[in-house]
This record gives sequence, structure tokens and C-alpha cells, in this order.
Amino acid sequence: MSEDAFYIRRMWSFSRALDLGLVDEEIERGLTFKIGQRHGERVAYIAMRLGRCLGLNKKELVHLTIAGLLHDIGALGCFRTHFGNPKILRQHCLVGSDLVKRFPAGEILSSAIKYHHETPISCRNVLKVRPEEITLMAKILSLADQVDLRLTRRQYTRKERDELLQWVSWESGVLFFPEIAAAFEQIARKEAFWLDIEQSDLLQIALGLLCGKWHLPAVRELEIHGFTDDLAVTFADLIDQKSRFTARHSRSVAEIAERLAEGLGWSDQQRHELYVAGLLHDLGKLSIPKKILDKQGPLDVAETDIIRTHTYYTHRLLTEAGFPTRMVEWAAHHHERLDGKGYPFALTAKEIDTGSRLMTIADMFAALTEDRPYRKAMSAAEALEIIQRGSGISVDEQLLPLARKVL
Repeated sequence: MSEDAFYIRRMWSFSRALDLGLVDEEIERGLTFKIGQRHGERVAYIAMRLGRCLGLNKKELVHLTIAGLLHDIGALGCFRTHFGNPKILRQHCLVGSDLVKRFPAGEILSSAIKYHHETPISCRNVLKVRPEEITLMAKILSLADQVDLRLTRRQYTRKERDELLQWVSWESGVLFFPEIAAAFEQIARKEAFWLDIEQSDLLQIALGLLCGKWHLPAVRELEIHGFTDDLAVTFADLIDQKSRFTARHSRSVAEIAERLAEGLGWSDQQRHELYVAGLLHDLGKLSIPKKILDKQGPLDVAETDIIRTHTYYTHRLLTEAGFPTRMVEWAAHHHERLDGKGYPFALTAKEIDTGSRLMTIADMFAALTEDRPYRKAMSAAEALEIIQRGSGISVDEQLLPLARKVL
């Protein structure tokens, strides 16, 4: 089998991470519409069904599905400079187009994402391009995106489905390209289409249509493409730019963890896996509202409860993406404690492996030596002194001499 199912499964999970980051009042403040839960995966599914109806081949359908999953990646990519600004509608197309160029089939994904808000009428286009410049995939994404934005997150009645179909018909040739509107009318007449998009296992439904029976190949078979590394670096940057106080936190944690592992004599492969886990350790923070991340002063109890959920979402997202268990744990267990009072799983010391213990130290050291909304960065010596206070409680006392030597 194919690498296709691997790529789609991994991208599907990272699309959920994007969704967590985009459903944020700070982003929606600059938009004229409300982004719904699971927007990326639903757009990907609708687009894939449209592509099948239009006769795209399997490889094209895979590219289209991935473009649908990532079509709004630029909204996070330009979040820092454009949140609350209507220009985000234009800029996220351009930023997203650039971000996906590093992925497999990057140029194909890039053009689809760049033009996914364009219409058949040039004067109404976000980027003011001529309709003939717009690729078929971009035309498909445009309709899939707009349709999902109109859908509530509940089962639609027949009357509501008919009203949506009528709207698409009215907008054919204006908001939507006629051939795409006609294809949507075909797929929307099928009861299964509407039931599919409400299912929690939409990934499995999509993979069944694209790949038939599938198995997840060993990650190592596919790493020659550098795909996961590129994905991890891209999302590390997106995570860190959500708050102005975490400019390169994920990269710092990854680098520190790798240095600590080198001090323990870990192999190149083990160190690299720990590095990637470090890049993604805060993936779940995309779910945390910006107003909490940037709050001046201490968090209240409710805000603390919210921010603590980020490690749970990191664990879920990386598990769904098919990462090896050890890498998921290294990334997600950095707030577990040896005394069993950590989160989100309240693990005991015997359940926390060495990689997770290294990640805890790396995360603490990076955070303490960075500026935060409520304090200035500490020196390395000050940070190590604070980490030392957790010896045997939150951090492994046997790793502290190594930390002092390396850091």
C-alpha cells in the first residue's frame, strides 16, 4: 500500500490541529463568517467527493483531499500580523500557498490553496486573477469551503438540504464555477453524502473511497521523503506564533531535548525522534484561546483548567496521526510528574520513561529562559535552580547533573 493513506491520515490529524487553532474569537474577529468545528476535514471530504464526480484520477484525488485538509493553514500562518483584520481573507491564501510548497506535491497544493477564494467573476476575486488562471482543484475547494461554512453541525433536514442546493444553483456562475456547482448537485442528491459528513470516523470513510482496504505502513519506510520533518517544523512555527511570547519555544524545547539525549548517548535515530517530538510537544496549544496564552498576570482556576488540556490534545492528535507510541508519549507527557500529580494522565514515576523525563526538563528550561506575559526571561543558572527544586517530585533527580552540564 501506498503512501497515500499514510499521508492522508497524518494530514487529517494535523487538520484537526488547525481546526483547534482557528476556532478562536481572536481569529474570527476579522472574518465575516464563523468557522465550524472539523472544517478542514469536512472541506476535504466534500472536495474529494466532487473530484470523484468530476473524474479526477486517484493521485489527483489524494492531492485534492490534502489541499482540502490544509486549505486554511495560512490563517494561522498570518495570525500574528492579521488577526482581527479583514485582510486575513486575502493574506491567508498567499501565506498558505507558501507554507505547503515544502510538502510532497507542494506546487499542486500551493496553487489550489492560493486560489480557493476565487470566483468566476474577476472583479469579485480576492486576488483579482482571471478565471482561466484558477485551477480545477481551487474551483472545487472554493465550493467545498463555502458550502461547509453554511452547514450547521447537526443533521440537516430534507428541506434544509434543498435550500442549500437552491443557493448553490443561484450562485452558479457568480460565486461558484458552473461545472463544480453541477457536480455538487449530483453528490448532494445522495442520502449517504449527508450522513457521511456528520460521522466522527470521516477519515475512515474517505480512505475507503480513496484507497479501499488499507494498512498503515511503517513510518520508517516513508521518512525518506522528509515529509514528517517538514510537517513538524511547519506546525512548530504555527504553534509558537499564536502567542507573541513563544516565538521559537517549540524549536528550543526540541533542541534542548536532543542535547540532553546526546549526553545520555542516545543513537542518532532516537535523538531525531525526540527532536521531532519536541517540535510537536505543544501541538495541543492550538486549542487554547490567544487571550489566555497572552494574559498578563496569573491565570484563574478556569483558565488554568483550559490550558492544562493542551497535553491531552497533543496526545490525541499525534496518536491519530499514526506516530509511534514512544514519540507520542515523549511529546505529550511533559507535564506529568514523578509524584503522580501531573496532567493529563496523572502517571506515576514507573509509567514515565526517560524520553518524557528529558522533555519535561527541556520544556521547563526553555519556558523559564523565555519572556512571558507576567515576567522577564531568567538566566540559565536561575532556571536550573528552579528546576532543581522539583528534584524527585516533578523532575528526575538522576538527570539533573546532566542538565547542569549540558545547559
